[in-house]
Amino acid sequence: MTLVKDYLGGMIESTEQKWKQSQSVLSFEQYLTQVAEKPRCHVRNSAQYFVDMVDSFGSYTVSTPTESLTRYRLFDADFRAGEGKICGHEKVQHAIIEHLRSFVRQGRVDKLILLHGPNGSAKTSIIQALVKAAEYYSFTDDGALYQFSWVFPKKEFISGSLGFSQNRLDSRESYAYLPNEAVESRMPCDQHDHPLLLLSQVPRQEFFLQCAQSMGELNIPEVLLSGELSRRNKAIFDALLSSYNGDLAQVLRHVRVERFYLSGRYQRGIASVEPQMSVDASVRQITSDQSLMALPTALRHLSLLEAMGPLVDANRGLIEYSDLLKRPIDAWKYLLVACEQAQVSLGAMSLFFDLVLIATSNELHLSSFKEYPDWPSFKGRIELIRVPYLLRSHDEAGIYERHITTGLHVAPHGIEMAARFAVLTRLMPPTVPKYKESMQEIIRDISPDEKLALYNDGEVPLRLSQKQARELRALIPELSQEYNHDANYEGRFGASPREIRMLILKAAQDRRYDYLCPGAIFEQIEELIEERSSYDYLRREPVRGFYDARSLLLLVKNHYVEILADEARIALGLYSKESYLELFTRYIAHVSAWTKKEKLIDPLFGRRIDADESFMHKIEKNLLANNEAHEDYRRQLISQIAAFKLENPNDDLDYSMIFSAHLRRLKLKLYNDQIEVVSRIIAAYLNFSENETTQVEKRDVVQARALKEGLLKLGYNEKSARWAMAYLLQNGNSGEKINKSHQPGLNLS
Repeated sequence: MTLVKDYLGGMIESTEQKWKQSQSVLSFEQYLTQVAEKPRCHVRNSAQYFVDMVDSFGSYTVSTPTESLTRYRLFDADFRAGEGKICGHEKVQHAIIEHLRSFVRQGRVDKLILLHGPNGSAKTSIIQALVKAAEYYSFTDDGALYQFSWVFPKKEFISGSLGFSQNRLDSRESYAYLPNEAVESRMPCDQHDHPLLLLSQVPRQEFFLQCAQSMGELNIPEVLLSGELSRRNKAIFDALLSSYNGDLAQVLRHVRVERFYLSGRYQRGIASVEPQMSVDASVRQITSDQSLMALPTALRHLSLLEAMGPLVDANRGLIEYSDLLKRPIDAWKYLLVACEQAQVSLGAMSLFFDLVLIATSNELHLSSFKEYPDWPSFKGRIELIRVPYLLRSHDEAGIYERHITTGLHVAPHGIEMAARFAVLTRLMPPTVPKYKESMQEIIRDISPDEKLALYNDGEVPLRLSQKQARELRALIPELSQEYNHDANYEGRFGASPREIRMLILKAAQDRRYDYLCPGAIFEQIEELIEERSSYDYLRREPVRGFYDARSLLLLVKNHYVEILADEARIALGLYSKESYLELFTRYIAHVSAWTKKEKLIDPLFGRRIDADESFMHKIEKNLLANNEAHEDYRRQLISQIAAFKLENPNDDLDYSMIFSAHLRRLKLKLYNDQIEVVSRIIAAYLNFSENETTQVEKRDVVQARALKEGLLKLGYNEKSARWAMAYLLQNGNSGEKINKSHQPGLNLS
C-alpha cells in the first residue's frame, strides 16, 4: 500500500512539474518583448521553422563509393533512441531540405513536395521522421511556437465600453492572466494565427525594421510582411476596436498569447490526409452555439465562422497527403491554387494558410498522372523527389535489425544475408556500350554480387589488374547514375523491405530453432521465389546473372559461406588482419627501396640491405593479374601512394584503405593454406558438441574448445555456432571455391 502511495505521489508531483514547465502564457506586450529580443525565433514561416529545426539537430558527411553526401542527424532519430531512424536515403534527405531552403529564400511555400517511388521505399517513414523531429523541436526554447486567444472577463471584474459593471483591474492590465473564475468566455484561434498579425501591416513592418537594425538582417516571410488575420479573428478585432473607439491598447488587453506544441497524433500543426473524396477543410457558423452566449454584447451581432479540417489543423506546420494520386484528381484540384496562393475557397470564406505541403505516391499512379491533360499545370506546382529502394546492403540491413522480437537470439549475418538478397534483386546490368571501349569487357563481366561490392565498399573484382581496378573504381559514380533518367531506374524494381521484413519475422517463428537462424531465412527466401506470379521483379528475364532470383540466392549463400570461413579462422586465432597487413607493409618497403634504388634496414640485424627480389616475387605471385608485369605493378603501387599523399597531405598512409584489394588477395592466400586444418577442427568441434569425445584426438579437443569460445565472442550462442559450423562444413570450403580463380601461391608462413 505504501509503495503504491509513494509511486502515485511521485507521479502526481512529476506531472505537475512538467505541466508548469510546458505552460507559457503571455500578454501581447510580453510576447512582443520576446520577439524583439529573439526575432529569428519568432519572425519565421513554416518553411523557415522546419529549416531551423533541421539545422538544430546538425548534420555530418557520409562518404560512399559513389559520392560524399550530407546526412541530417534528425533522420538518425537519436532523440528517440533510434526509433524511426531512416537508413540511407541521404539524397532524398538533401532534396527535401534544399526545397525547404528554397521556400525560405522565396519567402513563402509555393509548391507541394511529392515523394514518389516503389511501394515500401520509406516515403512515409521519411515524412514521419520529419514530423517526430518537429514535435520534439517544438518543446525546445528555440522551437517555441505561439498562437493567441481572445479573453473576455466577467462583469464584476471590470467596467468599460463592453458593458461591464465593476472595475477591479488596472485600466491597462492585460486579461491574459485572469483566473478561470474571472473569465466569462475564451475564444481560441482556430487557425493558429501568428500573434504578430495583430499588428497592422505598416506598424508591423516598422517593427521588423527596428528588429533588423538591432539584430542584423532578417529574412521576413511574406505571410508576416503582408499577411492578415483569419476571418474570425479579424471580425473580433474590428468589433473590439470599434467598441473601444479605436483604442488599440484596450483591444490588446483581450489577447492571451499561448505557446502551442506540434503533434501529429492530436492534429496540432501537423496533419495527415488519407486518400478521400473531399476538400480537406470546411467551415461552420459558431455564433449560434449556446456555449458562446457569454460573448460580450459588441460581438453578438457578428456572424462568426469556424474553419475545420486537416488544412486548418496543420496551419503553421506540415500537412502530409498520403498516397495523394490514389484520389480522383478532381478531389484535389484545389491544390493548384492552394500551392500557388496559399489559400483555399470554402464558399462562405477563403482560408489562408502557412504550411509545408508534402505528399507521397507510388510510381504506377505517378506514371498515370503524367498522362493526364492537366499534368503540365500541376508540374509547375509540384516538386518531385524520387525515393528508390536502397542499393547498399549495409544500409538495407539497418531497416530490419530493429524489427526483431526482443529477447530472441539473432544469429550473426542472417539479417545481413536477407538484406543482401533484397538489394541484389534491385540491381540492373550495366549497359556496356555506354562505357569507353577499353572498359567494356570488364563492365560486361560484372556480376550482381560484384556490382553490390562496388556500391557497398568500392571493392573491385580480384581478377582485375591494378590499372583495371583503378579505372573501374573511378567508374563507380557513373555506374550508380546510369539509370537515373530512365523511367525504370535502378531501385524501382526488386524485393520490397516490407516483404523482406515479413520474411524475417516468419523465419524468427520457425519452431525448429529457438533463435533467428540464417537457414530459416534462406528457406523463406526460397518460398518467396516460388511465388513468381505474385511479384513483377521475379518475372523479369535474366540478363548476365541479373534478375535471376535463384542465382542471386546462390550468390548470397556463397557469400555467407565465405564469411563463416573467415570467422572460423578468426575464432581459432589462425590469422588476424595484422598478419597480412604487416606482410604487405614489409613488401611495400621493399618495393619503395627497389623503385628509388635505395637500401633498406634489415629489421632483424639492423644492417642496410638491397630490396629482396625473391621476397617480392613470392608476394606478387598472389597479387598480379594474368599478363601483368612485375615492374609495372610495383611502379603503379608507388604512384598510388603518391596520389594518396597528394590528395590527403595531412593524413597518414593507411594501406588497409589504399590497397584493400591487394590485402584481400593476401588474406585469401592465407585462407587457402589453412583449409585442411580448419576443416579438421570444425569436424572435431561438431563431434565435441555432441559429447562424442572418444572420436576426437586430444589436440583437436583443445582447438575445438577454442573454436567454440571464439565463436561465442563473435556473437553466436552455442546452438547458432554449431549450426553455422555444420553449414560451413556441409556447403563446401570457401577457400576451394576461391582457389579456382587464383593461381596457387607460395607458403608465406
